[in-house]
Amino acid sequence: MTAIDLEKARKAAEAAAAKLAEAEAAEAVRQVEIAAQRAERTREYDADFHRRWREVSDAALHDADVAPVEYDPETMGFLENAIRLVTSRGKRRIVLDHAKRAETTIGIPSHQSTVPDDRYYSFDFAAMVTEIVQKEAGRRVAEFADALEAEREKFINGE
Repeated sequence: MTAIDLEKARKAAEAAAAKLAEAEAAEAVRQVEIAAQRAERTREYDADFHRRWREVSDAALHDADVAPVEYDPETMGFLENAIRLVTSRGKRRIVLDHAKRAETTIGIPSHQSTVPDDRYYSFDFAAMVTEIVQKEAGRRVAEFADALEAEREKFINGE
């Protein structure tokens, strides 16, 4: 490469650098304008939301028709399964009682018994239902929060 070619390349690079600097400056100005618009829309949205938050809260609180719950095996499969589980444990206890009585009747000493002692099976229905309710409620609350945040972002973005 000759000195003239080198000088031409240097001038072309300087011209390109100047164009790049000009484009970057214009982009920086544009980003500042966008940020200012977003900040203004954020203030506007948040001011409006603050004025109506009680309405939104009341709507969220009363968004479902909460009625007393009565047992219906057709619609409460989880409850029916819990009842069956506890029932089966109770039936097993009755069978063991009868087997022990049969051993006593036929003269099998207790140290030779083949019937196991009844065990207590813990079943914390309230904890089971509480876990189910908390998981589902948490999922629904997260959906609500996402929708509310999406509404806010959409407004802030000017959509």
